[in-house]
Amino acid sequence: MAIDRWNGVTGEDRDMIGGNTKFSVRRRLGLSLGLAGLLTAYAVVSSPAVAAPDRTAQAAPAPAAESDESAPAPAVDGAEPVRQTEAEAFAHAVDIGERVEIGALQGESTQTFANPDGTLTSVQHAQPFRVVRDGQWVPTDATLVTAADGSIGPRAATLGLRLSGGGDTPLVRVQRAGRSMTLDWPGALPEPTVDGDQAIYAEVLPDVDLVVDVEVTGFSHVLVVKTPEAAQQPELAELEFGLATAGLTVQDGLEGGLAAVDTMSGAPVLEAAAPAMWDSGDDTAGTDAATPGRTAPDAGDATGVDATESAPPGASQAPIGWRIDGDTLTLLPDQAMLTDPDTRWPVYIDPVWQDTRRSDWAMVASGYPHMSYHKFSGTEGVGNCPVNSGQCNKVGKKRIYYALPTPYAGRTILSAEFRVTMTHTYNSTPKNVSLYRASSGISSGTNWNNKPALGVLLQTKAPTAKKDSCTSTNQNVGFTATAAVREAVTKGWSTTTFGLAATDENDQTAFKRFCGNALLAVHYNRTPSQPKQSELTMSPGGQCVTGTNRPYVDTPPTLFMVLRDPDHSSSHTEDVRGQILYYWYDSAGTRVNNYVTTGWKASGSRFQYTLPSNIPQNTPITWEVQAGDSEVWGPWSWEGSTQTACQFVYDSTAPAAPDIDSPEYLPLDASEHTSACVEDDQHRGGVGIYGTFIFDSVSTDTVRYLYGFNTNPLPDNELVPTSPGGPVSLRWMPVDDAPNIVTVQAVDQSGLRSAIATCVISVPTRLAAGEWGLGEAAGAVSAEDARGNHPAVAGAGVTFGVSGPGCGDSGSECQFDRAIQFTGDAAESYLATTSSALVDTSSGFGASAWVRLTDDTTDRVAVSQDGSGEPGFTLGFDAATGKWEFAIPSTDVLSLGGWSVTSTAPAIRDEWTHLAAAYDPELKTMTLYVNGDVQPTAQRRSAWKSRGAVQIGRAYARSAHTAGWAGELADIAVYDRVLVPREVSELSTLRPIRLGYWPLDDVSGDRSPEYDDENGQELLLENGAHLYAPDVDADPFAEPPLVGGGHLVLDGVDDRARTDAPVAVTDGSFTVAARVRLPSPTCGDRDQAVLSQAGTVASGFVIRCGSANRWELVLPHSDNNDPQTTLVFDGEQLPSADQYGQHLAVVYDAFRNELRLFVNGEVAVTAAATYTAGWRADGPLQVGRALHNGGFGQYLGGVVDEVRVYTGVADDETIQLMTSIDPNPYL
Repeated sequence: MAIDRWNGVTGEDRDMIGGNTKFSVRRRLGLSLGLAGLLTAYAVVSSPAVAAPDRTAQAAPAPAAESDESAPAPAVDGAEPVRQTEAEAFAHAVDIGERVEIGALQGESTQTFANPDGTLTSVQHAQPFRVVRDGQWVPTDATLVTAADGSIGPRAATLGLRLSGGGDTPLVRVQRAGRSMTLDWPGALPEPTVDGDQAIYAEVLPDVDLVVDVEVTGFSHVLVVKTPEAAQQPELAELEFGLATAGLTVQDGLEGGLAAVDTMSGAPVLEAAAPAMWDSGDDTAGTDAATPGRTAPDAGDATGVDATESAPPGASQAPIGWRIDGDTLTLLPDQAMLTDPDTRWPVYIDPVWQDTRRSDWAMVASGYPHMSYHKFSGTEGVGNCPVNSGQCNKVGKKRIYYALPTPYAGRTILSAEFRVTMTHTYNSTPKNVSLYRASSGISSGTNWNNKPALGVLLQTKAPTAKKDSCTSTNQNVGFTATAAVREAVTKGWSTTTFGLAATDENDQTAFKRFCGNALLAVHYNRTPSQPKQSELTMSPGGQCVTGTNRPYVDTPPTLFMVLRDPDHSSSHTEDVRGQILYYWYDSAGTRVNNYVTTGWKASGSRFQYTLPSNIPQNTPITWEVQAGDSEVWGPWSWEGSTQTACQFVYDSTAPAAPDIDSPEYLPLDASEHTSACVEDDQHRGGVGIYGTFIFDSVSTDTVRYLYGFNTNPLPDNELVPTSPGGPVSLRWMPVDDAPNIVTVQAVDQSGLRSAIATCVISVPTRLAAGEWGLGEAAGAVSAEDARGNHPAVAGAGVTFGVSGPGCGDSGSECQFDRAIQFTGDAAESYLATTSSALVDTSSGFGASAWVRLTDDTTDRVAVSQDGSGEPGFTLGFDAATGKWEFAIPSTDVLSLGGWSVTSTAPAIRDEWTHLAAAYDPELKTMTLYVNGDVQPTAQRRSAWKSRGAVQIGRAYARSAHTAGWAGELADIAVYDRVLVPREVSELSTLRPIRLGYWPLDDVSGDRSPEYDDENGQELLLENGAHLYAPDVDADPFAEPPLVGGGHLVLDGVDDRARTDAPVAVTDGSFTVAARVRLPSPTCGDRDQAVLSQAGTVASGFVIRCGSANRWELVLPHSDNNDPQTTLVFDGEQLPSADQYGQHLAVVYDAFRNELRLFVNGEVAVTAAATYTAGWRADGPLQVGRALHNGGFGQYLGGVVDEVRVYTGVADDETIQLMTSIDPNPYL
């Protein structure tokens, strides 16, 4: 269907000149997403020859270079240091005393710096200032260079852009995220003359030149008609351009403009404001020929105006009609202007196309109320144009608007500054200009009639210093914008629009000119974390409760709390403190508030405060706490729907709380006999280490004690003294290294309970007694212990440097996770420590190993410790049962039997498996774990201590070593304490093990290999999905791949890629990641899935760009139709169309039942999963679609790269390493 559009205006827009109807200026200055020049504009020039404009006065983002295809884009000047991860950046900032840019958070228009004081600074630029080329950031540069085939293009732009080098090649081809648009001149083109960012095609028609101006985000093109006679050529009545698109549809845009939208999603990819034409105004015949004007004429820097950039003074303008019919775009120049004898030649016809992005800028002019000056090039005016200059051409008043991202939810804004470059003032007298927080946003159709209200005044200044050009670093005028950014945080605005206007818009001497290069620098601090209710206790009183469960205490309690700040960990420099509020209501019902501020401690420390003795009795007292840093206080502990305030009642007549003692864990408390615990910041004991706890009471009629560990006393936890009032004791072992809480309550003969006594103990995790990663390179002769204390010497029959468990089934070439291979010969193939008795096998101990068994015909031992006649223990494979086994001989005597526990299921050959063993000396139980799952336990009825070396790959028995391991081993560890379930879970499931990595750089037929392609799963490219891997030598102007040498292109219709079998283990912890680029900074009108894994009728997970225009993670609760789902999303880091794309990662921690969604290396959202029973999606990994109700849909239109899948939980630093602009195959 043909589209016919005439950009007409109302009668009020017309001027009568010499009795002929003429159109007044209706010029829109830049287009928002430009197919850059789709609408090549016509210009008519009066002089017979066109002098190329002097480009040297034009500002460029980077220095121009000669048109030389061999000249590479220069690397970004490393004026400030960069470190890839946030932790590295903070550490380096402290070392050097200067801010350091965080590489993981770099973008085309964004910088984030770690400051030495632990705060951060984010800089959001309105205009892109850098792009990625060949794995490094380089400055944007629109300078045109020539390729080997004669075509020309910009050196470093944000989209693929190629111009004709002459002949029958298309005039221009634009690429963005797998979509493209081509414009073709109806005839052969001459070889262009190239000058900076401009290409001039001379005499495309008699006395008509075609000029193309290139910007880093788009282009414009202008026909230059040199004589009135040339204007009468029939070709100028209707200008037909060949139009070809792939994945795009060109249609009506805003306010009479055009838009190239994604064919499937409808999201705008390129935009052009309504095209216009103008004459030469008051210029003389010798004025330089120009491309279409991109700014409204005014008295700015009137001398030396390049008509390629702006309409000259006094120019008349008229709209251009347009029509699309199939593969033809027809421009309809205003014939009245072309035939009017008063037209002043040349005339310029100008459509401008640019790409779309979340940052934006636009000028509006009261004299041209229907005109859009969106994304103007160079500079524009602010204020009332001084008519005495003779150059205002009725422009009237001007304002400039800038839209800048404000993704700072959860941050405390310390300060914010808006900066922009000023290039012109009326004179040297200071005159005010004001910055406002505008009331609404802007678009490619913004004009004076529909402009946002200026809104809230932020600051007024009277600058006089000027710059000669616009660059990404020379912003010379700054305004305080702190209030606007804080308001954006409060109201959840992801983008904030600023307005720049003369304070007195009637004062023509206040006129100024500013660039489009505004930036917003935000200095912020992450808000201290909300204290966890589980880490709030009181002694006496126990854990934090409220309401009817509040405890009675006999003395004013000591309050305990753990406070944290995400910005101020041990690697940073600032501490945290607490603010405590406790209150009650007096007899008149008036609330009595009391505030207390603690001292400073390191983040994660335990704080305490003892309430004064004058607090009232027998009335509920409430207390709450918030953490603070040097800048701000975080949320109160009661805020939100999942936590409450803490309460108690003080009654001095209540039974006294008992005393708690422990020689191992509370040694400072031994000398006193009250319920109060002596403050002790020292770590005592350790996870997996038993201690004795003694409970005693000053009441002689106490007949029983109730106790709890990390909970208030429970009825089932009861100890009875041998006589009333006597002490009791028990043995207890911490299983977590967080602060642990012990609570005890005494009960007298009448059943009356005392106040709850509470003690908090700090428990460390004691590292393994010996830990051997076995990751040495091929040719090594020994394995180093993690702490360098207990090397293990290898026998002659071991092979170092083979593939480890992190390689999956990748084969022998995998080097990012290495292991050791054993032959099964116990005499030759082993490792043995030079140290002895690393663990006491008569007491608590544990062992852990990653194993891969290749021969199950006889017993195999992964790890053991030598005794005199028998091993102290063995962990390995039992051939008689065909199962994994943890065994301990009954004595250190030959062949007298022993105790063992075997796995429930048979051992699986040729597959990596995690084994762990633990012996609990108090319960006398032996426990075996397989891949983190506990197996049936067994009792050990005798205990003895082995005193020999640790053996890896064999065991000692009957005066010789036997049971040699056949296969591979990795990550062996032995513990001189009990190995607890949480640690086993972490060792087996939280360790990120790479299951698949697809760099998408190569393809064979319709399959792209997994990086370790010897045994890895390939991605099958289906229904037109294809790999884009440009030859940059042959086509230097092609859009570059996201990372490395290629990326996957998907059309959004039915393109997809998939594996043949499952990859992610969705019923356990997993991490998935990919880099994606959308053609538009919005998702359009539908969900688009980036990654998923299919079940039978539903997906195990879906990472998608949602129809609400945000990144989302969806976890269906079951493999059923219309299942319940957990949905988490990022409302701050919204989709963008930056050429480098966005990195997405999802981490599901099954142990903590926690989800984390990362966007560009930052945690966008952390949420608890609303269900605990994960299910295994046993279908293929899907790239570009998702399964729902038994059918596939949510097809992605865009490009994808660097697909990664891991089992286990990747930490924040690992995710930030994945965001590197260099491929990292070893991650």
